[in-house]
Amino acid sequence: MVNFVKKHKYQILLTIFVIAYIVYFSYLSVLRYKTLYASYYDLGIMHQTVYNTYKGIQNRDFSRVLEMTDVDSPDQIKRMAIHNDPLLALLAPFYFIYDGPETLLIIQTIILALGAIAVFKISQKVFEKENYSSLLSFIFALSYLLYSPLQKSNLFDFHAVTLATTFLLFMFYFWLVKRYWISFVFFGLSILSKEQVGLTTAMFGIYSFLITNYQLLISKRIRIIKLKSDKKITFFSLLIIGVSLIWFVTSVFFIIPYFRGSEHFAVARYSDFGNSSGSIILGIFTQPLSTLGYIFHARTFHYFIQILGSAGFLSLLAPLQFFIALPELAINILSKDNNMRNIYYHYTAVITPFVFISAIYGAKKVIGYWLLVIGKGPKQANKKVYFLLCGYLLILTAAFAYWYGPLPFTKGQNIHPFKYPQIETKDTELWARTLRSEKFKISTVGHLAPFFSGRRYFYNFSAEYQTADYIILRLNEVYTYPEKDELIPAYEKLKQDPRYELIYGKKNFEVYKRKLDTL
Repeated sequence: MVNFVKKHKYQILLTIFVIAYIVYFSYLSVLRYKTLYASYYDLGIMHQTVYNTYKGIQNRDFSRVLEMTDVDSPDQIKRMAIHNDPLLALLAPFYFIYDGPETLLIIQTIILALGAIAVFKISQKVFEKENYSSLLSFIFALSYLLYSPLQKSNLFDFHAVTLATTFLLFMFYFWLVKRYWISFVFFGLSILSKEQVGLTTAMFGIYSFLITNYQLLISKRIRIIKLKSDKKITFFSLLIIGVSLIWFVTSVFFIIPYFRGSEHFAVARYSDFGNSSGSIILGIFTQPLSTLGYIFHARTFHYFIQILGSAGFLSLLAPLQFFIALPELAINILSKDNNMRNIYYHYTAVITPFVFISAIYGAKKVIGYWLLVIGKGPKQANKKVYFLLCGYLLILTAAFAYWYGPLPFTKGQNIHPFKYPQIETKDTELWARTLRSEKFKISTVGHLAPFFSGRRYFYNFSAEYQTADYIILRLNEVYTYPEKDELIPAYEKLKQDPRYELIYGKKNFEVYKRKLDTL
């Protein structure tokens, strides 16, 4: 037993940290929802979509699969009208265990935490012939668990694409150990998480093809030498590229426009380059001044510091691996929406895996260069290299976790759910239980939505509230939130509407019911 613990001490330590991460972030994300810090965008939307799919399976009413209420109208639509992320349907069976949004939050936390195991195993494979590989691999895995963008995306409600962080890591690991069909399974899960992930996996396929078929030699001049082709890896790489591009093109140019009846809603974020998906892609390459203006901007520089710093900026030493995430980086950097360059949200989910993969390869280069300078030397000299690198990585990880992370005792600590629960929490839970039946059509403001969106018909409160049987409001959201210009007129109209009566009012919380004679 002692020998086993000694031999596997870093795996045991990592298991402890993974469990601690799962426990803390599961508790905090659920508490955040329970204390009214989660919102319709996007926990309410995702919960309704998965709930409808679950009910569709349960009742064999498959018209409900991936169904949700339109965010801008009282119409029922398919989720594909907004994003093509059918991975949500694969989560519906978990609702047979418990059909609340807590299920999504806990699943998200568990899957993200398991990504640390993939980071550990990738690092062990890359450093398998090196001393102290387990120590360095453990530090990388710990850095992953303390990575601020990961933790913040974990807490920002729920998104299918957030799960891609772990799926992409395992895709890379199983490719690295030549278990290609398992890698392909994780590739499939990754692209099902969102339409544009196919661009990043296509880059991975190109990387896989080039790295296993060609070798770049740099001496007096650059020479590219073709190696003996491996038919299995060549087929795998080309399959990844082909399926990825088909997925992206089909999603963006056919599936989403078909269900939406128009272009992808995100087209407006790239209007500097064009007014359609095709013209935007073309415009990025034909309008270099606009493209460079976004790239060489102070906020872009700050964004790169935030995403690279926790891994010690080692990714900069392995651009080949980091550039696998280039499509996702471009999507974020070239957007007019500054939130896409904010690590608080889920927009780093597809980038995170390649920050750590490239950092691992960057660390290997550091060790290689260092040993080349000092020579192989005595064992103590080699040990010093590893320990200095581990110390450097730990210091940067701790510093960036303190500056940007949500953990307690950090500058950006997310402790509001602990210290400042919303006073309307108990009223919200009471009415969620009272109106549990699916026969009621409900409309609420944003932060109440996750409690009521587990039904076929749910409406985000707006001027088109008339379809709802019950309307539940928090007045501070109506009067002070960014949507107030729309919400205040809708609320004033509701108060004068003879079709509705106020049946419950308590300080900041009101419930309206449609009168029976108006049905």
